[in-house]
Amino acid sequence: MKKFPYDVDMGSIMDFVEDHFMLVIKDESWAEEELAMLKKPLDLHFCYTQDIAIFVLEGGDIDSSDFYFNIQECDWKEELLKQTTLDIELFLLDKKNRICWSKRKTLTAQQSEKILACLRKQEQVQFMPDEYDINVMGIQSAYQPYELNKFAVESIKF
Repeated sequence: MKKFPYDVDMGSIMDFVEDHFMLVIKDESWAEEELAMLKKPLDLHFCYTQDIAIFVLEGGDIDSSDFYFNIQECDWKEELLKQTTLDIELFLLDKKNRICWSKRKTLTAQQSEKILACLRKQEQVQFMPDEYDINVMGIQSAYQPYELNKFAVESIKF
């Protein structure tokens, strides 16, 4: 198994790096049965509420996972906002940071534009790190990840 190029903590994280979004779920291990279930398409919902962008991943044997993204903290913000189509790559890592499964998808121009419009809106909001963190914690305490789907701007079969 190939090693993931970045060392990450257990749980789920995401970022936009170079030319694509990377969604990463790291767990102790991934059973063959779990990985086999990923042959069916997963659902990826891009949700936007309270100026917070959230990707919600559902399907297979993966519990609904939420990934929060803040364009104002993205090192590749300028490159991201220049995109006409977005690429998203999902990685499942084990505790040794090995890639157990990955899949990459290019979104349509229409899907990409809906997401980019929200990110442009998010970029215009005055960014206060503490306030952003409090707002994220509020959303996380108020909603289970799957409940965020009511804020979906775009849903993608992944």
